[in-house]
Amino acid sequence: MTPATAADAATRPGYLRDGALLTVEDLHCSFKTPSGRVSAVRGVSFDVLPGETLGLVGESGCGKTTTGRAILRLPAAQSGTVTFRGDDMSTYSRRQMLAARRRLQMIFQDPLSSFNPRRKVVDIVGEGLDIQGVRRAERRERISTALHQVGMSVELVGDRRAHEFSGGQCQRISIARALALGPELIVCDEPVASLDVSVQARVLNVLQDIRENNDLSLVFVSHDLAVVKVMSDRIAVMHRGRIVEIGDADAVYANPSHPYTRRLLDAVPVIAESERRVTLPAVSDDDEWRTVDRELVEVASGHFAAIGEVVSENVKASS
Repeated sequence: MTPATAADAATRPGYLRDGALLTVEDLHCSFKTPSGRVSAVRGVSFDVLPGETLGLVGESGCGKTTTGRAILRLPAAQSGTVTFRGDDMSTYSRRQMLAARRRLQMIFQDPLSSFNPRRKVVDIVGEGLDIQGVRRAERRERISTALHQVGMSVELVGDRRAHEFSGGQCQRISIARALALGPELIVCDEPVASLDVSVQARVLNVLQDIRENNDLSLVFVSHDLAVVKVMSDRIAVMHRGRIVEIGDADAVYANPSHPYTRRLLDAVPVIAESERRVTLPAVSDDDEWRTVDRELVEVASGHFAAIGEVVSENVKASS
């Protein structure tokens, strides 16, 4: 890979940091539909440091799941770069991408739909190891370790099938499957969205524990700001396929600078309105933030929001 030049550094967005494990730059994803081509992701850029959790948050249809999948080329983006440990994965061959997936894994929103219902748990968790050609003895040890990390054991669950488990247990099996390969980064696509609150807490605790114990980085995709706040070191807010605000989690929650971020925070239920930390002016329905794309500008140290110069006006919403 060609080293970055001074010119590259000058044009690079200020919210992209040195020493990142994963860097996504100017990502564009679109799909053909009966009514025309839909731009689901439009010029998204962010990075993730080693051991960091980035929360990717926004309403349904904003492009956050497509962004997460594009990192692993499921499917690949139309343009933009995804750099992992200094290597541009957008140029990888099929064989190179297969090898890279040992270091990058994904936890899907609906684990049952990602499982083969005919296979036993021990085979589901070991599926990636089989694809990567891991030896049988090592395979058994990795499966046992991965299940133990999510509070399960081969002896108790290994010979059972996915339909015998609850939603929370299936999600833990999905986490074990991702862990078995020993990844450095996991993309978590709404991993607790379909679970009730008590089960959500258990799964979130498992994710926190495995991140700390394995020195993992996470891209945590969710529409739930309360969950994202618990999990994330840094937050990127998406709206209409673009990132409209990014910064440290505490900074974004304490001082949301984009109207859409304020809308999301206003939607979080509270017992009493006095509990809300945000006291910024209300945003009316006809404000131009709904139809106008703006550049991200630094509103505080390390905190950026799309409130700068207009990028494009009157862009039709892609949802």
